Amino acid sequence: MTDRAKMPLDKLVAEIIGQLTEAGFSSGTIGQYVKFFERLKKMSCSLGKEVFDQELARSFMEDSTHRRTGEYCHSRYLYHVRCVRFIESYIQDGLVDWSATHPLSPKELKSPEFRQCHARLRDSLEQDGLKPSTMEGYLRFVSYFLSYLEDRGYTALSQVRNGDITVFIVLVCQEHYAPTSLGAHITGLRRLVSIFPELEGYASEIPENLLKKQDITPVYTEDEYERVSQYLTESGLSERNRAIYLIAFETGLRAVDICKLKLSDIDWKHDTFHIRQEKTGKALAIPIRPALGNALAAYLLEERPPSDSSYVFLRSVAPYHPLTDHSGIYNILRQVLAEAGVEPDGRISGTRMTRHSYASRMLRNGIPLSVISEALGHSSPNSTLRYLSTDSRTMAECTLPLPKGGLS
Repeated sequence: MTDRAKMPLDKLVAEIIGQLTEAGFSSGTIGQYVKFFERLKKMSCSLGKEVFDQELARSFMEDSTHRRTGEYCHSRYLYHVRCVRFIESYIQDGLVDWSATHPLSPKELKSPEFRQCHARLRDSLEQDGLKPSTMEGYLRFVSYFLSYLEDRGYTALSQVRNGDITVFIVLVCQEHYAPTSLGAHITGLRRLVSIFPELEGYASEIPENLLKKQDITPVYTEDEYERVSQYLTESGLSERNRAIYLIAFETGLRAVDICKLKLSDIDWKHDTFHIRQEKTGKALAIPIRPALGNALAAYLLEERPPSDSSYVFLRSVAPYHPLTDHSGIYNILRQVLAEAGVEPDGRISGTRMTRHSYASRMLRNGIPLSVISEALGHSSPNSTLRYLSTDSRTMAECTLPLPKGGLS
């Protein structure tokens, strides 16, 4: 262990990447971690360090600001934590621990207010005469929540914002609870919300009905989103394919609804699509974001073949009939992802995947389930609950470092 602890960081990282390759990870995942380790090496140079130590580890995990927005980015924090775990496990035994559930050392709450909140909840539960096992389950769940708030930089309940509870529930399902077992513990969070007026307005973010079985929902990672965004900006992709890709990823529409989109469905004055879903018959008003609007306008004005068809998207070669089936949309999405370097890795493809990713991304951004349900045109809000869980690869890459036990 002593020799590995003194290894130059460059060599240490090379050893870890080598083990990652030997473990059979995809080239896309390897490239992703190479990017994060390069960020770590750059930080080590700025701190004047040649070897890994706890100061460097702490600084790297605290580097959680999004490079474009300047705001806290939880996914960046999680990736940095995971890189630190890889290094520490390699230094310890010479083997990298890829485990998705390997926890950081338990930590106590730093905020005096959060510690008081936890203690007050304990007193309330004790007064109700709950069984010790039930009470500890509730307290443990709440300790995860308060720890998550601290990771976001909060020190008081008054700082909680709309969407924080939604995102927490998604992340805690990935790290500690299957959605099917959440109901046995989430009551603790409901009790916390009922006790403290500062949280009263966010009670609607706690789902009432939970999954009866676990559906694993594959999604694209934030890094994969960035890769595709860069590809769309820099490539010579046709405006039609660019617009189709953006509709799928920015609206979550099914392939059949993209194919059936008509020129009369576009409300340019209000930057909105007005459609009626083929599957459910439900009417939707979908905002058109600037990037999508620009690509759509460019296609219609510069690229779309002359045609009397009322449908927006036509074949790119004669005869210029409308796109009519799922396979055309599927092939366009597959081509964009392949050229952007996003590998399927056994995941589903086409608009099923983009729809899942659209919903899960909204969840990560703190959008309540009821709003997501409306955006997707679900006939029942319960249909949206499947997005509380994502695929195993994403779970492994986006683990949430929460304490294992309850706090007193």
